[in-house]
This record gives sequence, structure tokens and C-alpha cells, in this order.
Amino acid sequence: MHEATTDVGEQSDDALTLAISLGAAIRAARKGSGLTLQALAQRTGLSQSFLSQSENGHTVPSILNLHTIARSLGTTAHELLSPSGEEVSLVRASDGPLFEASPGATMRRCARRSAVMAANEITAGPATSASSPTEHAGEEFVYVIDGELEVEVGTTTYSLAPGDVLYYASTIPHRWHNRADRPTRFLITSSPPF
Repeated sequence: MHEATTDVGEQSDDALTLAISLGAAIRAARKGSGLTLQALAQRTGLSQSFLSQSENGHTVPSILNLHTIARSLGTTAHELLSPSGEEVSLVRASDGPLFEASPGATMRRCARRSAVMAANEITAGPATSASSPTEHAGEEFVYVIDGELEVEVGTTTYSLAPGDVLYYASTIPHRWHNRADRPTRFLITSSPPF
């Protein structure tokens, strides 16, 4: 994909403010979605360096690229461009879009653009798992809404049923698995967003 941009180096103060706030919103959405720059680059077809420059406010993506980035992050360009000073965020059950958390699993963002935490509802199809173990700064908790879930934290595996909650330091390698023959729905919350 062609990476049309606006270099903000010689732009007005308003353009610089927009570039910085948009970059911060893209970064927060990416981290809230649990994606690395590399993973976002793969989803969007844009280079890691372009995405990094966008997140750091050094460039502003074109409308087409912003739309592509937003869709890949499960949000909209409008939401990324909106002021982030909202103290209340309502996400209805029918709100989307959903995006792929890993093969066979979809994720819906439940906390929008929070700098403090990421909250995502995941629906994992039968016999699916997180792509690979992950570790990052902070803490996480997992709450099972429906179905059965296994979560590996370090060398221990925890079996969870509806209503069960698992809380752990996310600096320990962790990964979830749905080994059942039916879908599982669970909420995973990370603080800070990664």
C-alpha cells in the first residue's frame, strides 16, 4: 500500500498538535488491542517505520491509510481523531467492529482509548488458542463469561469455568486455550495497555 503522508516538520502548531494527538491515539489503540508494530504492519500492509513515525507524531497518515489502520485496530478513523478527554465510554453489545485476536478467535474492544487499561471481550472458537505466549509490563485478569478456558501462566495451567476470575502479573509468560468443542467467551483486562 502506498504510504501517503503529511510531514509535520514545517506545519503550523495546529497540525503538530493534531499529529501528536492522533499518533497517541493510534498507539493507545494498538496497545489496547495487544498488537506490536510488526503485527499492525502485517495487518495493514504499511511499513513498521511508517506506523512508528505516525505514532510518534512525525507524520500524519492519509485518510485512506488512517481508515486502514483504524479498521485493523477494531475502531474508526473518527474515533481516533476524536478528543480523548471523554470520562465515560459506553460500548453496546452490538458495537463493533470485531477483529481477529488469533486464528479462530475474535476480539471486541470494551474500553476505548484508555491510557490506563485495555479491556477486550474474546470469543474463542472450539479448539483455539492465543497465537503464542506473551509477557509485558503490568497486570491482567481474565473473567470467563461462557464456556471453559485454560490459561497458562508460567509453568502452571489454570482451568476456568463461567464466573471464574484469574489475576496475574503479566510479566510472567501467559497464554489462553479453548480446548472445548464449543466457543468460549471471556473478558481479558490489562493494565497498563500493552
